[in-house]
Amino acid sequence: MESKRHNLPMVVALLSIVLLLGFKDTGKFVKEYKAIKDDGTQIAFNKGDVVDVVKEREDSFLIQYGKEGIKIPKDVLIRTTNSSLKYKVVNNTPLLDKPEGTMIKILNVDDFVTPERIEGEYGLFKTTENISGYVKLAELQPYNSESLTQGISLVNKVIKKDDKCYVLTQGDSVVIKDYVDGKFIIADGNVNEFSVNDNDIELRSAREQVSRSSGSRKSQILSKAVASAYSKLGKPYVYADTGRRGYDCSGLTYSIYSMELGIKIPRSSSEQAQVGTYIDKSELIPGDLLFFNTSGRGISHVGIYIGDGNMIHASSSTAKKVTISTIESGYYGQRYVTARRIVN
Repeated sequence: MESKRHNLPMVVALLSIVLLLGFKDTGKFVKEYKAIKDDGTQIAFNKGDVVDVVKEREDSFLIQYGKEGIKIPKDVLIRTTNSSLKYKVVNNTPLLDKPEGTMIKILNVDDFVTPERIEGEYGLFKTTENISGYVKLAELQPYNSESLTQGISLVNKVIKKDDKCYVLTQGDSVVIKDYVDGKFIIADGNVNEFSVNDNDIELRSAREQVSRSSGSRKSQILSKAVASAYSKLGKPYVYADTGRRGYDCSGLTYSIYSMELGIKIPRSSSEQAQVGTYIDKSELIPGDLLFFNTSGRGISHVGIYIGDGNMIHASSSTAKKVTISTIESGYYGQRYVTARRIVN
C-alpha cells in the first residue's frame, strides 16, 4: 500500500487530464477523404492516416487537426482506440455513495467500471449493472479493450496464414481490427488475424464496435473446412478409408464435414451429390463440393473447392494422394458434372 500512496497524486493527475480531454482516442482513415474547414479550405487525407478523435457525434467524429477540430463522417474511419475507457478493479473494494461515504456494494477483483468524473483520490464510476458510485483510484487500473469494426466481404476467397485459413464469402460480415500498409487486418472468432487487400473489403461503419465473434458464422465454418482440407495434403490415397491410413475421394469430404464439423453428409460421392444446395460453377465459393464423372458411368469423384479454380481431393490416378488440382481445364475440367453447397 505504501507504493500506491506514493504514486497516487500522479495517477489522479493523469486520470484528470484524460477526463478533461473527453477521452481522446485515435483512428485511421480507410478511404481517401477531403474535409472542408469552416473557411472553405479543403484538406485531403489518405488511406491509413492516423488522426485524433476528440468527440463522437451522432453521424460523425470531430477530429483534431492542428489547433482546430474538423468534422468527418463515421464511415471513413476505423477507430483504433476505444473512447469508452474502462477500468479494472485490482483489489476487492467498496463502491460508495460519496467519497469516504456509505458502501453501496463490494466490487470484486477483475470487475469493470466506467469513469464519469474524478474528485481527488476518488472517481465517480458506473458499474456494468449501471450502478453509479465512488471508488478509490488506487484500487483501479486502466483497461484498454480491443477496438474492432465491422466490414463486408466483396469477394469469395481463401486467405492463408501458416496453417490457418480464413474464407471470405461475398456479402458476409468480417471483423476488422486495423488498416496497415493498404491492407485490412481482419480477425476470426478465435485469436487469429489475417491481412486482406483493401479492395476485397468494404468498411460498413465505424459507428458500432463489434466483437471477434461478430463475423459471419458461415465463413467460420468454411474456414475450418478448408483448413482441414489443406492439413490433409500429401496423405495417401486409400480406397474406402476416411483417415485411418489415408483417404479415398468421398472419404476425404466425409471426414471433413461429418466427422470433424458434425455436418452429416453421405459416405459415397454419388450420394453426396444429392445433398446440400445445387450451385452453378460460376457461383462457387471455397468449401463447396465438386463432382466429376471419371468412370464414364455417372458421378464417381468428389473434391472440395478452395478458390481460384482449384480443389483439394484424394486422387486415385497418378498422384495417389490428397493433392490440389485445377477444375478449369485438363482432366477434371473435362469431367466436371455439378457442385453442391453444404454450408449456406
